[in-house]
Amino acid sequence: MISLHRHWHLATIFPLLAVLAVVLQLVACSHKEGRAEVRVLTDRTESHLENLFKYYEQERPVKIAVNYVGDSLLTRLKTRPKEADLVVVKNADLLEIAKQKKLLRPFNSQRALGNVPLPFRDRERAYAITSFRARAIFYAKDRVSVKDLRSYSDLMLPKWKGRVCIRSGFHEYNVSWLSQMAVSKGLDQTEKFITGLADNLARPPKGADRDQVRALLEKRCDVAVANSYYMGVMRLRDDQKPWAEASDVFFPDQSGLGTYVIRSGAALTTASKNLKAATEVLDFLTDAFAQHYFSEALFEYPVKPGTPLAPINAELGKRQGIEGGAYKINLVSLKEAAKYRDKIIEILARVNFDRK
Repeated sequence: MISLHRHWHLATIFPLLAVLAVVLQLVACSHKEGRAEVRVLTDRTESHLENLFKYYEQERPVKIAVNYVGDSLLTRLKTRPKEADLVVVKNADLLEIAKQKKLLRPFNSQRALGNVPLPFRDRERAYAITSFRARAIFYAKDRVSVKDLRSYSDLMLPKWKGRVCIRSGFHEYNVSWLSQMAVSKGLDQTEKFITGLADNLARPPKGADRDQVRALLEKRCDVAVANSYYMGVMRLRDDQKPWAEASDVFFPDQSGLGTYVIRSGAALTTASKNLKAATEVLDFLTDAFAQHYFSEALFEYPVKPGTPLAPINAELGKRQGIEGGAYKINLVSLKEAAKYRDKIIEILARVNFDRK
């Protein structure tokens, strides 16, 4: 386990959006010929990366050609291993699987090694974590007290019968979360949890994470499992702000091993044509500018030490006694979690978790 006890300097907010707006204007007027090209394969949302990569293109004589492939990323990488130079993922579990299938090339960069602490990178340098978010419990503030919550295991208690919302158990976020749990708690205890959680669902799993938080406002359920960064995302949207205002984020197991996190990451592929340029893009994703961007614009937790948290994230957990957003995380080995992935999927199917 690892604790996020760092000294975050929140007085000066990095002017990312203003800088990016200027950059995009410059890019529109500047078309450089003969630039090196780095091909990126990603399952991340286009809006999460587009401005970041345009900034990079303006700063360097490099063109980044991005292929947004959604949930088919791993299959695409297996069938076309030389198609991309760099892989960027929302869930680094996929990078561990790709490593085991020998689809990645170890990076050899002192910049990335210096930016990313050892717990956030593969020991054999197959991939680096670029940011992360908590797999948290959102709760309806008008119906649930923070004193009612303690750990993930609470969600299978009788008092939560018919009161829990969650997206499909087979979604990458939940498979990752439950695989990590199997490492920490053992497969038998995790199966009991999955079964108990399924029995307490207010409705069959559907929608995405934000739909679960919306259901809290609509009183369809009282607690929901979702990624922490959606609190910041929802607060910025007029149509979703009421969902955020009706709920709060709880970080489970703070008196135990800590809260599980979903890690985003990047890795080099086995393609060799643009190795140097691709390595420099990997470095960029771990450098100060991109780390501030992940924190301030996407409300994720940065991995580079000294990068400030977004003000919204610095406030999360206050009701449960967490100061400055420094919650304890249970950083489970992705290598170990990968061993349980197929078994978790089998359990989800056996208990008919999605109630289909």
